Amino acid sequence: MLLALRRRIVPVLVGVAAFLAGVGFFYALTPLDLPYAARAIDFEVKAGDGFGDTVRRLEEGGLIRSGTAATIYALATGAARNFKPGVYQLSSASSTRALINTLVAGAIREVEVRIPEGANIYDVDEILSRAGILPRGALFLYPFGDDRRVGQETLEGRLFPDTYRFHANSAVVPIVEKFLSVFEAKVAPLLPEDPAAGTRTLIIASLLEREVPEFRDRQIIAGILEKRLRAGMPLQVDASVCYAKTAALRAPADCLPLTMADLKMDSPYNTYVNKGLPPAPIGNPGIEAVKAALSPLPSEYWFYLSDQKTGKTIFARNLEEHARNRAKYLR
Repeated sequence: MLLALRRRIVPVLVGVAAFLAGVGFFYALTPLDLPYAARAIDFEVKAGDGFGDTVRRLEEGGLIRSGTAATIYALATGAARNFKPGVYQLSSASSTRALINTLVAGAIREVEVRIPEGANIYDVDEILSRAGILPRGALFLYPFGDDRRVGQETLEGRLFPDTYRFHANSAVVPIVEKFLSVFEAKVAPLLPEDPAAGTRTLIIASLLEREVPEFRDRQIIAGILEKRLRAGMPLQVDASVCYAKTAALRAPADCLPLTMADLKMDSPYNTYVNKGLPPAPIGNPGIEAVKAALSPLPSEYWFYLSDQKTGKTIFARNLEEHARNRAKYLR
């Protein structure tokens, strides 16, 4: 009787023990922290790191509950031999299975880049390609489709100058969409609702951004440009000629000093030979330049130049005064 009872109880106890072991195993694979208490930890796997050492560091770093459970899972799934070198940002709110799967998938390297105010699309393309984010020339392949947010089929003026974090070796569409989302959030609310008026504002802002650094000087020059446009005068903005040279080369170019041949070059962006505004922005202006374009100051001035020694903007009321300033400050 007792022997028969034992025969019945032992399998039950074994089953319970197996069940509890299974529960314990799966519990050991659960996250250490709840999402609200999660800790983000940079974790590096170097080429040549042993599997056991990597698991030990995961446990010591407070990322997994049990190195033993992680080892069993990794061996059972074949992950143990497939950890890829890289720097990962891991979360203590991730399960052991998720963490191991991440190490198998490989790190997605993020790169931080700064786009300076006034940089044009050729500059931005160079910055992104040097950082390993996009192949050189990829920005020019962006498929616009029906996108006409500021009334033109160009990214120039819409690659808002800021600091960005992008994935290395990205496709062009998500990169451009990130730029456009920042543009929509920071610049679009400042622009007139009419697309043509928005484009006009961006063009003037891009000229101001490259011409002078001070906000009030930009406002005065915005007023000068508006007067010249109304009078039918060529704008004669040196920065536009620089852009024409860059666009002709399709690459960043150091265009200064400008030559007489430069001032006569055949380009729709050359405001010495063409009246009116360039057909599109000549760069990507910052917020202050956009605000200056929207708030031109009336003045008695028609001409200006920058002192080559100090960078100060020198204004003139007429051509004769401007000629004297050129002789004095541009020697």
